[in-house]
Amino acid sequence: MRASGFLLPAYCNSTSEEKKGNNLKSRTERNSRFLLNRLAVCTAALLGVHSAALSASFSTPTVFASGAAVHGTGADSVTYGGGSLWVEYGNAAPSTNFSGAGTIVQYSMTGTMQNQYTIAGSVDGLKYNPNTGLVWALQNQDANSQLTIINPATKATSTFTYSAAYTAISGSRGFDDVAFLGNNVYLSLTNPNTASDPVLVKLDNSTPSSPITFSTVLTGNGLLLTDPDSLKSTPTGGLVETGEGDGALTFITNPGQANQTATSLKLVAAPGTTIGNPDDSIYPTASSGTFYLTDTGANVVYALSASGLSSTSLYVDVGDEFGSVNPSTGVITPIMTGQSLHGIEFVAAVPEPSTIGIALCGIALGLFARRRRAR
Repeated sequence: MRASGFLLPAYCNSTSEEKKGNNLKSRTERNSRFLLNRLAVCTAALLGVHSAALSASFSTPTVFASGAAVHGTGADSVTYGGGSLWVEYGNAAPSTNFSGAGTIVQYSMTGTMQNQYTIAGSVDGLKYNPNTGLVWALQNQDANSQLTIINPATKATSTFTYSAAYTAISGSRGFDDVAFLGNNVYLSLTNPNTASDPVLVKLDNSTPSSPITFSTVLTGNGLLLTDPDSLKSTPTGGLVETGEGDGALTFITNPGQANQTATSLKLVAAPGTTIGNPDDSIYPTASSGTFYLTDTGANVVYALSASGLSSTSLYVDVGDEFGSVNPSTGVITPIMTGQSLHGIEFVAAVPEPSTIGIALCGIALGLFARRRRAR
């Protein structure tokens, strides 16, 4: 049997198993296991054909939320977790002190405001921790950094300070973003003065307490990473760190391990297009879902539905463009244009039963009923 040029396992349209042996009782006893095994394999094969035949397509973007509605300005960081979308509005707060404050809004997935928090300083990094259900808000990315953690269940906030290793450099450096890999917590560290300065660290304890201690994972030596910014995980358990002023992405495999590697990819505009500096990147976690993009200039959050996605495809905000990245050449293919796109989050679509799956279940039930009658 052939579908879209892909060959399916022979038993997906064969009844040869029914012809094996003459012992009806023995065959009946094997019914459940036989049907489940064949159904699983055939479904996987057919769904694989379906996925392979797809190419990414995108809807027209819509406005999910507006800063004006919550008296916030400069929509920036965005993260998803616990069934809510969390957005940070920077309110033009300085990134080196606590004279201003950011607004953190928790939205339902229909765009209704659920809760709102005021966090001192510039909150440039906002991330939901899937291990604990808590939301991390990194304060002041360019100097005098602190960390505030939000508990969505109690609506309480807790603030933490960093160890002497940071206070020694806190006058000109700060923590910009956070990523969670298993039980490990990684932070991007901004404004390196030399190539030997750390640009990525790992917390010594994934459950922070003041003073927070950390260890160096990566320096910028030999990399396009003089302006560290956003930090995201990759499908293979690594990290991708944005070099905003470098116009590049740096990929770290096996972070913190003896076999760690790091390579930088310079981003390039496609012919006939222009791009700005990158601010954030993301890999989709499902073949269909919605990208949520903050537009700092327009002070809105866009929702961009997509299908036919691959988990190995990388997307990035570069100035006013959101686009896909060619991993070999760094060429950006534009997908949508805003004013000043910054944060990106992806939320997988709720899976629906496939037509193929339903049909196969029907066939399996029919065969099972026929075999039972044969008893």
